[in-house]
This record gives sequence, structure tokens and C-alpha cells, in this order.
Amino acid sequence: METFKKPSQAGKDIPEWAHDFEKRHGRKPAILHIGNIANNAYINSKMLNKAGLDCDVLCYDYYHIMGCPEWEDADFTGKVANQFNPDWGSIDLRGYERPRWFAQGPLRYAINYLLARRRKNKLKAQFWWHVLGAHTRHKGAVTSLFTLFFGFLGALRKARALNGGLRSRYFPLGACLFYLLAAVISPFFFVYYALLSLVVIPLKCYRKLFRPRNASVQEVRKHPSDERMEELINAFSSCFPGRQDRLSNSDLEGYWNLLPLWKELFKHYDLIQGYATDGIYPLLTGNAYIAYEHGTIRHIPFQNDTQGRLCALTYRIANKVCITNADNIEAAKKLALASYRFIPHPVNEDFLEEDAETSRLRDMLHRESDFVVFHPSRQHWSSERHPSWEKGNDIFIEGFARFVKEVNPRASTLLVNWGKMIEESKRLIESLGITSRVTWIEPLPNRSMVRHIKATDALADQFFLGAFGSTMPKALACGRPALLALNEDLHRWCFSEMPPVVNAWTPQEVFEGLRRLYQDKEWTAGIIEKGLGWYARYHSEKVIVTTLTEIYREVI
Repeated sequence: METFKKPSQAGKDIPEWAHDFEKRHGRKPAILHIGNIANNAYINSKMLNKAGLDCDVLCYDYYHIMGCPEWEDADFTGKVANQFNPDWGSIDLRGYERPRWFAQGPLRYAINYLLARRRKNKLKAQFWWHVLGAHTRHKGAVTSLFTLFFGFLGALRKARALNGGLRSRYFPLGACLFYLLAAVISPFFFVYYALLSLVVIPLKCYRKLFRPRNASVQEVRKHPSDERMEELINAFSSCFPGRQDRLSNSDLEGYWNLLPLWKELFKHYDLIQGYATDGIYPLLTGNAYIAYEHGTIRHIPFQNDTQGRLCALTYRIANKVCITNADNIEAAKKLALASYRFIPHPVNEDFLEEDAETSRLRDMLHRESDFVVFHPSRQHWSSERHPSWEKGNDIFIEGFARFVKEVNPRASTLLVNWGKMIEESKRLIESLGITSRVTWIEPLPNRSMVRHIKATDALADQFFLGAFGSTMPKALACGRPALLALNEDLHRWCFSEMPPVVNAWTPQEVFEGLRRLYQDKEWTAGIIEKGLGWYARYHSEKVIVTTLTEIYREVI
């Protein structure tokens, strides 16, 4: 079966406005993407960089496998021991190296790296890149040393407010620890910082002797004025006069300490794109920004807590809002967003072509089954049907069980071992008598995910919410039919043509959909062909790049 083919020039032609920008400024438009849930920032930035923009990603204090470039682009197999804090250094990534425009690690270290990168200080950037690598690739002693050392510096920074000479008193100890860490990372950096200290130490002595002590303390202690805090508090009251809760100083105070660092970082970018709730930082600094939701505004902005109030204000004041979940049009209206636009979830198109491993996997899966359904959705279902988590897995399982019993006893399904309701799903499967027709697999990185989609006969997504993310479009791009619950009315503001899927909301509709896909080969082939066309017109990389660059042009 066919796979979506990227147009020969897709993602390669620099948008006209970006080309004009480069002519005027002598550089490409620089965009900082903050946050990386589900690798959305990584995929978007990769596409935009190929299209001629200059994007960096700041993924701070977040290490889940689905927020790491390795999960998206590396070709590896095997189970990742800790999904929330993977050790990529222990996995054979087959030569993959993450791009230098992706900064992942503790917030201060990641910002320090990006500042060095943007200032074109190659030595500092290289050092901080190794520091970040210690947190994502080398666990154990190296990470502990870094944590100890930078924790030590942080303590000195705080103590300096009480005693201006405290830091200089312990400077020799800090320098020794620093040299030790540099030697652990690389002898080159040990030599570099040893030579650098010949300049730094005399300079510190000079400043200590000849520079007014109070001035240096004031510089370190400089904070954003209370005026910005007051502006935001007033803005919340003005934007949401009907809310009983109010934004207060206590909601904002926790952000002030690092605000000067954020301001310095933002100077190097023309625009900030904050994912989920991370638009809060350009909101606080007063920089132009885009708020990008991926389920974020469904409930969070309406919570009576700090996160809810700040999220509501972040999206309300944003220059532009990108909405990736069609059902969140209702939340956008409740928040009275001034300027929002639908944009599809990004799909990584780099690895859609079939390879030898896909063929081997298909042969293996079909040895004892002539019809395999892949259901990769997180196992989360319950009688409450909470919309933020619900996937309706029980609806699929019950419909599939009937299909096995009444139509095709040789059919099988692949389920992924992740989610809160795994044991409940297994008990349901056992009670329905189809345990032998179900295979459980571990969560799959993108390239393995694509191979499994292409090696199976149909994909089952979610069966409750009525909206979709990137899984269903990825199946269409791979040339496979998809079953899911799709609220067509909800998507008419996003698409002039609905995706050609098997729309199923109940076990009965799942059963009927599977039966027709299995028995009516001509109809199934038509669904697949229509799916490829729909993806190219409404959901492809070219569509997303065009939409985002248009938004950037309007703001910049």
C-alpha cells in the first residue's frame, strides 16, 4: 500500500517574508520554542529550520521519553528503563545525535547554553552542552557532581545578599570543584578554564578593590519593577471581570527571581512560542509571543489556583494563539481570545517510507493472524469519562471481541503497555475470552511506531473525546485506515473536508467498522486513497509550516 509522498520542494523553500527579513537584517528570523510535550516543539522547529527559519527549543526540567528528540528520530529498539528520566547514554541510538538547537536540562543550565550559543561563544556553548548532556546521557557520578557544584553556587548567590564578601571567601573552594568537573567532562575544558582563571581571578580582585561594593550588590539584586506585577494584576481583573478569584502578588512572586535571565535570553529572538503554559515567561517580560495549546486550555485556565489564573491570562494576552485540538474552540470562546487559529498536530514525515524491518515485522505479525489492528492509545478509561484523559479503550476492546467471535477468529490486536488502566483492560480482555488474540507491547519510539502502523491492517485511535491528535493523521500518511470517534461538527471550523475515517463511538460501531474493513477490500482501498489525499491537503508538513510562518509574519 502507498505512503504519503512529500512534494519535492515541501519544507525547502524559504517563505517570502522570511527571505525579505533575512535581506533586511542579515540573518534569519529567530524563534524560541519553550516546552516540548509530545515533541511538538521539536518537530515544529525541525520543520521550520528546514524551511529557512532559525529556531531553538528550550525544554527545561522535563525528560519524559516523548519529550526527547531521541524518541522521535533515533532508530533504536528495546525498553527504556525509566520513561520519565531516560538514560540515553545506555541505549544504542545507532549514531543519532540530537541537534544543537535543542536545549534540554535544568532551567539555568539550558538558558546558559542558549545564551552562549546565541552570543556565538563556542567554548562556553560547548561546555554547557556537555553539562546538559550529563543530565540526559550520563547518569550517576557525573550528574551528582554537577548538581553538587551548581547547587553550591546557587547557595552562594543567595547568601551574597546577606554578606557581600561570602562568595569571595569561598571562591577558591568553588574554583576547585569547577576544575574537577571540567576535568571529568574533558581535559580540554580543564585546561581552558585553568587558563581563563588567570584572567578571572585578577579581574575579581580589581573589582573588589576599586569598584563600589554597594553598586555590585545592587546589580545582582536588581529585580523587575513592581509596575509589571501591577499591570498584570490589573489586566487579569479587566480581562476576567466575572471571575471570583483574582490574580495576586503571591501568584507572581515565584517567577521574579529568574526574570532577568529570561529577559536576557529573549533579547536574542524575534518571537517566542510558548507551549502549554510556558507562554507565562514572555507574558511576564512583555515580549511578543505565541501561545500554543495541546489540550492545555480545556480545563486549566478555569481552575481556581495560581496555574489556572496565569494560564488564562497567558492565552488571553498572547499576540496569537495556536489551537491544535478542535474541541478547544469552546474554551477559546469562554476565554474570549482575540486572535486564535487552528493548526494541526505536527507529524514527523522523515521516516514514512517502508523499509526491510517493516516487511519483517509485517510477516511476523501475520503468521497467526490475517487481520491485525493496532491500538496505540494510552490505556485510560472509566465510567466517569474524564475528557482530559479518557480514550475509550473499553469501547474498542468490546467491539473487537465481538468481531473476533462473530467474523474473524484469527484477527488480533496490538495494545501498548502504558496508562493508568492497564490492569482493568487486561481483566476486561480476559472476561471477554480474547486474551489469546491480544498482544501487549511497550511504548514505541516514532520510527518503530511508523513500522507498526504500516505492518498492521488498521489503526484504532480513541473512542470518546471526538477530537484527534497526531496518531490518526500519521496512520493516513502511512496508507492505513483509521477507526476513531470523530465529532464532525466540532471540526468544521478547522477543515472544509472531514478526514475519511471509520467513525465509531460504540462497541457496535467498532464491530461494524472492523467487519467492513476486513470484508470489503475495495471500500478499504478507497478509504486509504482518500486518506492520503486528505493528509496532503490538510495536515501535511507543508500545511503546518505555511500556517506557522504566516502567523510569525503577522506578529513580527
